[in-house]
Amino acid sequence: MKYVTIILFLFLFIGLQSCGTSGSTSDYGVRSGSNVQESQDSFRELVDYLQRIPGLRITGSGNNINVLVRGTSSFTSETNPLYVVDGAPRGTNYSEVNRSLNIAEIRSVRLVTGSDAAAYGVRGANGVIEITLKR
Repeated sequence: MKYVTIILFLFLFIGLQSCGTSGSTSDYGVRSGSNVQESQDSFRELVDYLQRIPGLRITGSGNNINVLVRGTSSFTSETNPLYVVDGAPRGTNYSEVNRSLNIAEIRSVRLVTGSDAAAYGVRGANGVIEITLKR
């Protein structure tokens, strides 16, 4: 009986460890009343927001910035995440999205991966960076 109890406990422990969601989100934004101590004045480009989001690997500088989501693989030849601004997909090119945004109007930036990114279909398979503006 003692061994049966131990085995059941192990199965329960292993089962609880494997439960969870496959998707994850990371949120970073400057909002009133939040614990973020930095002012928005320190953000000059979109990459300044992205560098503070766990799960992103950012390489390059200037207009040659490459943003990759850790743990994703490509269904197509691209591995760049999809950028979505206020619910509208803007594509996977960081430079184009950065040029089209007024950094002072960004309310929050959020990384969406896994099953949470399934709402964006195959385009979101490499992760989605959701940008919410103040307006």
